[in-house]
Amino acid sequence: MEHGRKELLQKLWAAQDEAYELMAEYDSLPHTYGSVVLYQAEALVVNLIGEHSDITITELGSILKKTASACSQIVRKLKSKGLVEQVRNESNNRQLNLRLTDAGKQIYLDRLSLNLECQNILFRMLQEFSDEEIAHHIAVQERINQAYRGDIDRSKVSVTE
Repeated sequence: MEHGRKELLQKLWAAQDEAYELMAEYDSLPHTYGSVVLYQAEALVVNLIGEHSDITITELGSILKKTASACSQIVRKLKSKGLVEQVRNESNNRQLNLRLTDAGKQIYLDRLSLNLECQNILFRMLQEFSDEEIAHHIAVQERINQAYRGDIDRSKVSVTE
């Protein structure tokens, strides 16, 4: 590999590392919505319940790629904060569906607004780039994501062997 190309790819690797670290830092911070403090994992569950009313803990786990036990723990925290309620399914008495309380719905709406604001800030920052440059970046990012998925798959195989 030619030196200039290798240097560029190393800069790309470093930029990906920095993006990961920034996202991890953001996700680790508590966020306040009115008088309620939520971590990203909790806020994500609020969003999913807001998008999929009557979702079950098992379905949450499937979407989040987490165990039902891990999702139950988050749901318990959200219930104790008065944001989520569990309602017995009328067709299947053994199943509990999740719904947002009025307070949970307000946080869901606040988060939608915050997300839109963050997107708008980013989109304004990217205005200097052409559509072609952004499309090219998407193609590169999709290839990087493909490599990450491969890393995950290889790691799962090596752990189970």
